[in-house]
Amino acid sequence: MLGCLLLTGALALTGCSPHSSKPGGKDVASASGTARSSTSVPSGVATASGSAGPVTAASLSDSRLGYTVTSIPAGLDVTQVKVLQDFVAYDQVSWRLWVSGGQDTSKVPAVTTGNLQQQVSDDAADMLSKGQKAKTPVRVAVSEVAMSADGQSATVSYCVDMTKVTFVDAQGKDVTEPSVKARIPARNTMVPGSNGRWLASEEEETGEPNSCSVG
Repeated sequence: MLGCLLLTGALALTGCSPHSSKPGGKDVASASGTARSSTSVPSGVATASGSAGPVTAASLSDSRLGYTVTSIPAGLDVTQVKVLQDFVAYDQVSWRLWVSGGQDTSKVPAVTTGNLQQQVSDDAADMLSKGQKAKTPVRVAVSEVAMSADGQSATVSYCVDMTKVTFVDAQGKDVTEPSVKARIPARNTMVPGSNGRWLASEEEETGEPNSCSVG
């Protein structure tokens, strides 16, 4: 997701940074990067080939999680494809946390760094203490993967559709805030980690609710 960004607005959790963008939130350092591609392609169309083969919107989706990538940028180079894959990996780890009610944060350090890592862990602990859970489906349309001039950061711009996401309390009662039922434009900053992995470092909402589309 939008990790904490959407979580904050979506889960109506107290204590999540207003800059986060998931069932939590999003804070992004403005990386002075140049966009390599901003043209999205429909699901199922390969855009670039890495060591694992062609990457498509369908291959990045997870039906068991209820997480669907509807579109990705065309013409990405190998580095941009890796950034995209690692962003989705982070986003899915976050959503699994919200769906499970914050039960297992062991994978958070592998996909995040800095303040965002602590924020996601704190949001998960908050959900766990309150007995809240998220229910998907959620849809994500990635519109751009832009590298900074020095190659030491990248920004992923996307739209997350939470119109069908709900949140329930420990008794299974729907506690979803009406404002959560929206399509949120957001951006995530990714930075190099170890073993060639890119880590999510910041998130932020980039526009008004329902000002973007997921196709």
